[in-house]
Amino acid sequence: MSTLTHTPAGTTGSRRGPLRMRGLAWLMFRQHRAMFLMVAALTVLGAVWLVYQRAASLDAVRGAGWPGRSADKVDSGVVLAIHSKLEKTVPILSALPVVLGVFCGAPLIASDQEQGTAQLATTQSVPRKRWLSYKLGTGLILVLLPTIVLGSLFTWWRAVRVFGEGDWMQGTVFDSTGPMLAALTLFTAVGGIAIGLMARRVLAAMVGTFLFAVVTQVAWSFVRPELATPRRISYPIDAEFPATLSDAVQVDNWVSTASGELFGYGTCVQEEKYEACLADKGIVNATVEYFGYDQMPAMQWTGAGILGGLSALLIAFIVVRVGRRPL
Repeated sequence: MSTLTHTPAGTTGSRRGPLRMRGLAWLMFRQHRAMFLMVAALTVLGAVWLVYQRAASLDAVRGAGWPGRSADKVDSGVVLAIHSKLEKTVPILSALPVVLGVFCGAPLIASDQEQGTAQLATTQSVPRKRWLSYKLGTGLILVLLPTIVLGSLFTWWRAVRVFGEGDWMQGTVFDSTGPMLAALTLFTAVGGIAIGLMARRVLAAMVGTFLFAVVTQVAWSFVRPELATPRRISYPIDAEFPATLSDAVQVDNWVSTASGELFGYGTCVQEEKYEACLADKGIVNATVEYFGYDQMPAMQWTGAGILGGLSALLIAFIVVRVGRRPL
């Protein structure tokens, strides 16, 4: 004798299966699955490579006697080899804002406008602002996931002080560590979305976003030194270079009197009686204006806050424009 199993009303087999994306979430993944796969692969491969390189770098300096031997006594060849790896990694990371802005930000809305899917989606039962929120959420995931992960891992690698910091105020270093990589990429990508919204064509949006990214990089190089107030230190002109300045970025330098009066660094250098010239002017100290390495995190978070605020303004512009004008 057989019996039939009765399924209660309102219960479907699909509810017992794994959770699946539906509606706009499914549509976003379906539309941008190639981008999602590319970004996921980029993030995983980049993360594995950075973790491996950090471990290999630590093994190399430990094999050279560190930390039992001070950093300045570690074999310079070992340290230079690590520096070379760091220098090769930095340009790749610093290219992410441009690459993700052009290939993820610019086409995000422009492709839907060009193909007509934006009009189709927003004339159905989906409210325009809800469609836009999913679009922007997709864009934020695509650009923030890789940059947060890779930027954090690269910062972790560089945090080992034996590797040395060098000129950390360079854009390729400063903008690739801490929160800066994610913040700069976010601003570039949101700018690309806004450009794509106005251009309505993918190719034009990508070209415009590339130019926007280049201009942003140039403009940001002028903002970077303004993110903190440089410090000054004076020390006897014939004394050894202060350890405080070993990992600092020098902005300017002078020679000075005991009272603090400044003269150009080359003062008295051309004089035949150098010592007499210094004594006549009362010059006893060398004075250096610099950014200390300990200022770097605060400068980066300040810069990230500025870029985050600008990104919020661009998002507000996108929301207002989509709400008032037809797609």
